[in-house]
Amino acid sequence: MEHIYFLSILKIYMAEAFSESLAFTQVKKRAVASRSFRTKITPSNGNTFNAGNTIDISLPANLPGQYYNFNQCYLKFKVTVGGGNAVQLDRVGAPGFIKRMQISTAGAQIYDCNNWNVLASCLMDTDSSSEWKASSGNITMGTLGDQLQGEAVADGAERTYTVPMMLNPLAMTTPHRMIYAGGLSAIQFRLTLEEAAVAVKAAAGATLTFTEVELVCLMTELSGSAQATIDEMTGGQYNILANSYINSQATLPAYAAGVSQTLNANLGVSVSSLERLIICHRPQATASLATAFSLGNRATAGLTQYSLLINSESYPARPVIVGDRGAEVYSELLLADHALVDFRKGNPILNGFAAAGVALAGTTPNGTSALSGNAPGAVKNNCFLVEDPAGTSPGTTVTGAVAGASNIGTFQCALELESGLSDGKSSHIYSGISTISSVVQYKGDYSAAAAADGGAGVRAQTIDFFAQHTVLLSLNMRGSGVWSVSV
Repeated sequence: MEHIYFLSILKIYMAEAFSESLAFTQVKKRAVASRSFRTKITPSNGNTFNAGNTIDISLPANLPGQYYNFNQCYLKFKVTVGGGNAVQLDRVGAPGFIKRMQISTAGAQIYDCNNWNVLASCLMDTDSSSEWKASSGNITMGTLGDQLQGEAVADGAERTYTVPMMLNPLAMTTPHRMIYAGGLSAIQFRLTLEEAAVAVKAAAGATLTFTEVELVCLMTELSGSAQATIDEMTGGQYNILANSYINSQATLPAYAAGVSQTLNANLGVSVSSLERLIICHRPQATASLATAFSLGNRATAGLTQYSLLINSESYPARPVIVGDRGAEVYSELLLADHALVDFRKGNPILNGFAAAGVALAGTTPNGTSALSGNAPGAVKNNCFLVEDPAGTSPGTTVTGAVAGASNIGTFQCALELESGLSDGKSSHIYSGISTISSVVQYKGDYSAAAAADGGAGVRAQTIDFFAQHTVLLSLNMRGSGVWSVSV
C-alpha cells in the first residue's frame, strides 16, 4: 500500500507540462467596469510662490469608488528666474526645488521627509541612466544626462517642469496598490520649496518664482457594483504596506590632514522594519552657497569605514571598507539597491569628471562639444571618491581637449538591513530590523589624506541619513474613515 502511494506521489511530481505558449484555455479576463479620468488639483494657499515658501495641496476625499494611483501623479509648475543672473539647475533637476515633503490627513502625519531633494539626488544617481536623464528626464525635469549639472535658465526666462510624486509611502506601496479616495478626510501635501541659493547655482544671488502649480492625477473610478464587491471582500478595511523615508543629520567637524577620528551619531530611528540606510556627506561651505552645486556635491570626507550600531550590535558585523577604488562600498550600495547582479543597470554617477588637459579620443556624445569631458576614450578621475570637492564646476570641454575639470563629487554609501528571506523583492514578506525602543547609531572612521599626498584636510561636513522602512497605511470605512499610519 505504501509502495502504491509513493508511486502516485512520484507520478504527480514528474507529470509533464505544456509551454505557456500552448495554454489555450488560459486567457485574460476582462476587468471590472471602471473608467479613468485626468484631474488637476491647485494649491489651497495661493497661486504664486517664492523660494522658501510652502505649497499646500489637498486631495479631494469622500469620493466613493474612486482611487488615486500615485505612480501616475506628477507636480507641474512654472519657474521664473530673476535677480539679474542666469541659473544652472543642480544635477537632480527640478526635484531640487522641493526641500521638504509632508503628507497628513485629519491632523495626523503620514510622511515627513526633510531634505527630500538631497534624497532624490542620491537616488537619481543610482537608479536612473544617462540616457533617461538626457531624454525623458531632460524634457520633464531639466536633467542633462552625462553632465554633473542641470538645465541652464537665463535671467527673466520661464521654464515649466513636472516632477513625479515619488519617494513617499503613497507612491511606494508594496506590492503596488491604489489609494482609496473614499475616506472622510482629505489627504494633504505640504511641499516646502528650497532656498534659491541651494536649489540652483548662479554667479550671484538669484530669485525663483513659482506659478501655475498643479498636481496632475489620473484617477480610477469603479462601478457601483465593483466597489461594493471590494467593500464586501475587505470589510471596509483597507490595509496597505508601503516604504517610507526618515531623514536625520549629523555634523562632521573640520579636521586636518593626517588626522584620524571616529564619529558616532545618534539617528533616532524607531521603526518596526528598517530596511536600508543611505548616507551622504556634503561640505557645509557649499551646502547653501549660491555659486556652488549644493545638493549633488557629495564628499567622502576621508571616510575609511562605516557601520550601523543597534543597541551596540554592529551591522554588518564587520565594517564596510571604502578602499582605494570604492569597490566594496559601491558593492554595498548596489546590495542595498537590490541591483548587485543587474548587469544591465547603469547610471551617471561617474560621468563628467575629466582631468584637466587630457586630450579626448573620439567625438563627444550627440555630436556636441560641451558634455563635461565625457567622450569615448576620455580619461577621467574617479569623482565617486573625491575627499572634499569644491562643487563649483561640472567641467567643460572644447574641440578635442578638456578646457576645465569638474570639481564635483558624487560619493554616497548605504547599508542593506533586510534579511535574505525577502531580498527586498518579495511580495509576501518584509524582513527589516526592528529598532523600536533601540539606540541606533552611525559609526564612521575618518582619515584625511596626508599633506605629503596633496591633502589639506577636510572642511566641516553635513551628513544626511535617509532610513528606508516599511509602514502600514490603514483606512477603516466602518470606523473613523480616516487614513492612519503605523511604523
